[in-house]
Amino acid sequence: MAPINRVQRVGAQAIVGSFLTVATSIAEAEAAIPTTRERLWKRAIKLWIDIHTLPKTNPLHRITARVRKFYQSYRSPFHQVACRLKEIPLSEIESIQPFALAPWDKRMEAIQYEDMSKGIEGTWDVGVAVSSSARNGLVGVGGVAHIKVKGRADPRSQAFSITIGPRNEQNPYSGELAAMAHALRSLPNVRRRRIALLTTNKAMALSLRNPRQQSGQEHIQIIYGEINRLWKKGNGLLIVWIPASENNVLLHVV
Repeated sequence: MAPINRVQRVGAQAIVGSFLTVATSIAEAEAAIPTTRERLWKRAIKLWIDIHTLPKTNPLHRITARVRKFYQSYRSPFHQVACRLKEIPLSEIESIQPFALAPWDKRMEAIQYEDMSKGIEGTWDVGVAVSSSARNGLVGVGGVAHIKVKGRADPRSQAFSITIGPRNEQNPYSGELAAMAHALRSLPNVRRRRIALLTTNKAMALSLRNPRQQSGQEHIQIIYGEINRLWKKGNGLLIVWIPASENNVLLHVV
């Protein structure tokens, strides 16, 4: 596939008008061209589906019925993949894209709780903390938001807890991403506030700081959609990773 990839890169560079040294994946993303491997797999999948969904009136239907007799002896690699995925509901399989966000999109800052200056926690106007856990074969998530209100000594609190699914289908990492997306979506109409997003999951903090080709892209895109909405209203956001050993009030509430 190397010669085809070279042609693909030249075509993508010609569309975008980029430098010759630009990476193929970047040129393909900017030109909105699927990769060669992706197009090859799509054509192979389409061919396999077309062959196995022929109506009985089609002359090729009898030929495919005869071919099935030789599947056990002469199985192609693609047929082996199809047999492995036969019992898996395809609607529940996650599609991981090369980029969760466009390379030029703004990212949010993430820091460790220990690296923060003393007293900075008191400057937050809104604190959002989320957590997830797996118990008894189920994955559950929870979150709380503390919002400072002018004229009141105690902040206003909003809390939630949700069971998102069985352990063999979900994991605490994706659960915590889903919890953060839900918490941000539930925030009231806040403007020009300092908002801190707290988590004990380091993988989640790193994923939000620099999204890559990894699981949980759908949740990350939803989170950044809400973050962009808050940015447009003049809010400042910061994600803080807090080790589980730290004594934090918000995380204890969660």
